[in-house]
Amino acid sequence: MKEPSQPRGSGGMRQQAGGNALQGPGARRPQGKGAPGDKGGLGGKGPGLSGPVRPILRRLLRYMRPHTAILTGVVLAALATSAIELSPPWIIRLSVDRFILERQTARIWWAAGGLLLLSLVQGGIDFLRLYVTAYTGQRIVFGIRNEVFEHLSRLSFSFYDRARTGDLMSRVTADIDVLSNFFGRAAVIMLTNILILLGMLGVLIAWDWRLGLLFLALLPLIALGMWAYARQVQPAWRRVRRQLAALTDALQESLAGILVVKLFGRERFEVKRTSQRSERLLQANLQSARISSLWMPYPNVLMGVATGLVLWVAGRGVIGGVLSLGALIGFTTYVQMLLRPIRQTGMMLNVVVQSLAAAERVFEVLDTQPEVQDAPGAYPLPSIEGRVRFEGVSFAYGGGPGDAEALRDVDLEAAPGEMIALVGPSGAGKTTLVHLLPRFYDAQKGQITIDGHDITQVTVQSLREAIGIALQTVFLFDASIGENIAYGNPRATQREIEWAAGVVQMHGFIQSLPMGYGTPVGERGVRLSGGQKQRIALARVLLTDPRILIMDEPTSSVDAETERLMQQALQDVRVGRTTFVIAHRLWTVQQADQILFLRDGQVVERACSTAERSAHEALLAAGGDYQHMVTLQFQAETLTAREPAWLEGGTQ
Repeated sequence: MKEPSQPRGSGGMRQQAGGNALQGPGARRPQGKGAPGDKGGLGGKGPGLSGPVRPILRRLLRYMRPHTAILTGVVLAALATSAIELSPPWIIRLSVDRFILERQTARIWWAAGGLLLLSLVQGGIDFLRLYVTAYTGQRIVFGIRNEVFEHLSRLSFSFYDRARTGDLMSRVTADIDVLSNFFGRAAVIMLTNILILLGMLGVLIAWDWRLGLLFLALLPLIALGMWAYARQVQPAWRRVRRQLAALTDALQESLAGILVVKLFGRERFEVKRTSQRSERLLQANLQSARISSLWMPYPNVLMGVATGLVLWVAGRGVIGGVLSLGALIGFTTYVQMLLRPIRQTGMMLNVVVQSLAAAERVFEVLDTQPEVQDAPGAYPLPSIEGRVRFEGVSFAYGGGPGDAEALRDVDLEAAPGEMIALVGPSGAGKTTLVHLLPRFYDAQKGQITIDGHDITQVTVQSLREAIGIALQTVFLFDASIGENIAYGNPRATQREIEWAAGVVQMHGFIQSLPMGYGTPVGERGVRLSGGQKQRIALARVLLTDPRILIMDEPTSSVDAETERLMQQALQDVRVGRTTFVIAHRLWTVQQADQILFLRDGQVVERACSTAERSAHEALLAAGGDYQHMVTLQFQAETLTAREPAWLEGGTQ
């Protein structure tokens, strides 16, 4: 039986294995150090922009370095666009002072044609600039998303004990999507607007130094408004990202556990729980909207003040003859042009703040280091026979001095080709013991060796390639039966796939399906029964041809006749392999070369088979915990065998 203490996600990440990394509603979450709550993130740190802005921004900009050539072209295009955008007021000034006031009608057509031509050129440059920027931004985001997913696949099981699946999905999807606006729009648009503002300042100073100083006086007001807006909207968007992650987590958990939800009639509870998370997200969004709505009128007010000042200063200059009418009109046009870059910069500043909050959550994942890593100088595990030794192994999931030990001073030795049965009550440490062998976790004390090789000194990949694990809880991908069987060995031939299916007594059933091995199994294998899923997962393990085989109740979900056939087939498969079996059924245990009885993380009884008697017989004769367990199971099986007769008698 599967132990309640089995860590979350400990089944599906091993190639060939097949556990479910998703939990349904109400599943136990580890509450140790670093376990996130509703307001926490990875490692117990709340998501959002909680650290300095500059390091995050520098790190984001580093992703643009490989695209320096393209981005240089974008900057040049931004310079050209800025120059063209600054030209119309200059042309208007020239037209008023030289053509209109001097009644040069023919030349006005040249000015109008020049404005039309500039608009067409600007449209073409803007199209190329925006498309290339968006293309580059999407390529950068594509690389970041792949980097994050690849990093997640390398993280240890202890990370997934703490992390929430929905929160991780939010970081890989929604948070990274926000970054596409930063790379694809915000950075270049803000650069263009800064160039336009600086260009305006230069032109106006060249026209009249007094107008230039007036424009220069407006810049601090513009910067002050942007700074105040960013300071208010930053924590608001931090809350939005946090509440969005919480809502995603609630939705994922409810949908993954929909069978449990419906079984217990908890639809209303889940709807209410999700609605509460959605309400929190709504309030966070409304708060950010209030801040934006308060700031948006600011540019209009600023432009009204600026226009009045221009009319007062420049109008007096025109009347006094020190400023031309064309300069007044051109300057007024520039002031009206300020509205778009100010508003646009404010919106892009909003995007930058969102991106920084999202980037911090993404970088938090990338900065998380796997606890299980290759040691310096680690070497590939050579071809092995399968001799396994545990020497004084102790392990606690928290790893701290105050955490309870799941295993304590465990010693065992398995010779090549032996079958070792691990038995004991739930929570005794059986699953934990076998999870230390492929280094899903590292023991805090003791040593584990395979053929004399310390498993911490060989590469993790080569170690896990030598070990196959079939768990009681099965995860199947939404693919065909054949693809699921071949998942751990993509190079397997059809004949090999059929052999593995035949060993687990599934070949005949698969052949009877209209699409055979090409039949889709549905999400999480929903179209198959529990026993069929379990056998497909076992076939997936066998197809990898591991030297060490670990099976956690491999026949718990099959009927008695299928179990008998599978056990006979597995007898042949186990030849030459060191096999660890977590089982309670007597048939499986009786075949074991060694039996270890665990309680509270310790091996309290053990026996090895000899020529005179089996390990099973030796433990029965000892009259300890094992003998008590066998007696209880025998009584339960006898009671179950009699139950149909009682039911039949009760209906007469």
